[in-house]
Amino acid sequence: MNGERPSSVSRLVTVYIVFCVIVLLSMAISLNHLVRTSTSIQANNILSLMSEKVNTSFNMMVNYVGEAAEIIAADEECDPLKSYEQLQKTVEAMPYSGIGIIDGSGRVYGKAGEKLDIEKQGFAAHLEEADDIYISEPYRSSVTGSNMITMFAPIHQNGKKAGYLYANYALETVQELAYTNVLSDRTSVFLMNPFSGNYVSCSEDGGTPAGTWSNLRLIKAGIQGINGYDYNRWLENMRINSADNLVNYNYNNTAYTEVYMDIHGMKNWYLVIRIPLEELSYAMHQYTLGVGICAALLILATVLLAAHLYEQEHRQNETLQDLSDHDPLTGLYNRRAFDERLEDVFGSGPPEDTCTFMFFDIDYFKSVNDNHGHAAGDTVLCAVAGAIDHAFADTGLAARIGGDEFNVFIYEPLTVADIDDILANLRQKLKNFKLENGEALPISFSAGLAVCPQDAHDLKSLKDCADKALYVVKDAGRNDHRWYHDIKQ
Repeated sequence: MNGERPSSVSRLVTVYIVFCVIVLLSMAISLNHLVRTSTSIQANNILSLMSEKVNTSFNMMVNYVGEAAEIIAADEECDPLKSYEQLQKTVEAMPYSGIGIIDGSGRVYGKAGEKLDIEKQGFAAHLEEADDIYISEPYRSSVTGSNMITMFAPIHQNGKKAGYLYANYALETVQELAYTNVLSDRTSVFLMNPFSGNYVSCSEDGGTPAGTWSNLRLIKAGIQGINGYDYNRWLENMRINSADNLVNYNYNNTAYTEVYMDIHGMKNWYLVIRIPLEELSYAMHQYTLGVGICAALLILATVLLAAHLYEQEHRQNETLQDLSDHDPLTGLYNRRAFDERLEDVFGSGPPEDTCTFMFFDIDYFKSVNDNHGHAAGDTVLCAVAGAIDHAFADTGLAARIGGDEFNVFIYEPLTVADIDDILANLRQKLKNFKLENGEALPISFSAGLAVCPQDAHDLKSLKDCADKALYVVKDAGRNDHRWYHDIKQ
């Protein structure tokens, strides 16, 4: 099968280049005719060509995600970590802001902020329903604050889903797809949902910053169709994805022409491009040059993409530096990955909501190794890690930071009573622990907790407070937990 791949890639390159050349020639021929037509007809045709260009570029991004997933699936080993590290080499060359992998167990191989967004947006439920590439609704990144969309492509092996490849795109990227030298300041790009009326701007629009959300109900009353166009009928056409996708209208004493296009894989959302009619008549010749340059860049990007995929296929056996984010024994985050995630959360200051940091130690763990052997010690570590992870699965992040020491960051604003109850249940569960041979081996633990912002505003101080609370517990005989606000003078 590997021997057939180069020919498949070659055919892909050929098809893409032929397609892009046809698009380039079609644009050039069409634009030469538009110079001799009226402003209104020019606007209609320009928008059709722009939408075709944007749609072609958008589809190229979708195709890359799908093709990259296929290459990963072709690897019999399908090592998510190796594949993830290979993908990182493409970040600077491609328009996405981040890329990663979700394996079959739901583990995310990606940057800390990306993992947090995937968990908070609940994409897993949508992925189970999607058979093909799935594109998320626009959402605001919890880490960067910018509006994003995420594309997911399934990785199929042996007829089953073995995971997903994902790529994040800032909405500003969609605006860049419509960029031209002539109309760069006059073209507005939106993502619109005709069923809810919600839309989000992908570009700076009349002083309104990119990423601004609004609803058609706020402006619909001021829109008047011109030249026989009806804006309500246009919205209805969008709902049924009609080929009649263009409208001309007046709004705030300005005439606009607007066109929509379907986004494959993004349910109920459409890409919308709008241009003021008055700006077009003098821009036609410059636009021809701009379209030609963009089309040539599209061809170049396609060739580079194919070359990268070909190179990636033949470098899958290269030795990669092990940058695993997880502790190999317990499966929890390791110290480095855990700290990176928290640094992202605290990077621009303390979180808006209350959060809690906990230091967690197993009591007298050395005696377990001494009396029962290191295999039993490993079993205890895995049991404790699993219990902590389960206890805070929906509310926090857990990490093994070394030996019998664990950290937990509770990002949900739980109350002291809530966390006390969780720890009480956890203590009872570990108290009844048994080894695989049935021997009872009760486990106790000591923990110190601190709350942000009540106890500290920065990550280092928050850790120090929790650490001090832990040592108070140890000095008092262990098998307990204390809150920093209860021990500070």
